[in-house]
Amino acid sequence: MPFIIIGIILIVIIVGVVVWLKLPSTRGNRGENTVAKMLSRFDGITFNNYILVDKNNKSHQIDHIYVGRQGVFVIETKNYSGNIYGTQEQEEWTQVLAGGNIKNTLYNPVRQNGSHVYHIKNLLPKNIWVNSCVVFVQGNIAHIQADNVFTVRGLQNRITASPDMLSNTEIDNIVEILKQNQATDISKSDHIKSIRETQQQIAHNICPRCNAPLVLRKGKYGDFYGCSNYPKCKFTKDI
Repeated sequence: MPFIIIGIILIVIIVGVVVWLKLPSTRGNRGENTVAKMLSRFDGITFNNYILVDKNNKSHQIDHIYVGRQGVFVIETKNYSGNIYGTQEQEEWTQVLAGGNIKNTLYNPVRQNGSHVYHIKNLLPKNIWVNSCVVFVQGNIAHIQADNVFTVRGLQNRITASPDMLSNTEIDNIVEILKQNQATDISKSDHIKSIRETQQQIAHNICPRCNAPLVLRKGKYGDFYGCSNYPKCKFTKDI
């Protein structure tokens, strides 16, 4: 009987571990840890899981910000499996699993990171260029047609190949600004509430970045909604 009980306990533990490993939050954390480890090999300063609160009192979570001689890199990390299909212009991308039998949609991470870059730029001096980078940890970017989308190795090569852009004084100044604006007292529930408020704003054609109205515009790919503060704010929404 004791052996049966021990066996049952072991099975429960194993099942629990397997379920935990498959949770989206767990996969996301593993992906972010992979990128954080890679960034730690560089001489610059890395902020992981950086949270800021904008002037509209909305919180934004940024996976990584790297500041080094090569410049400022705002990085969004994704740890999706399967094949990912998407273009620069599409609002939603598609994840294909199980040989095409399962299809999921995800918000275009290039657009997602574009909002992060917008808010970071607002903190920094005007002359500082901010690089937007999206990393797919599993390397499944063959079907993505968008700028600045990388594998982990691709991002490492991108930073390595970048010429020196910042002096030590500029790096110290940027790091200090980011430290001063880093929110450390935002709860998970408050951040989720902020995300929902942002989604409601978009649904009501209000720009989530600057609170300006979204107006109907025409582009080479068709009609879309764009921020009325363009070109200062370049937020767009598909119809």
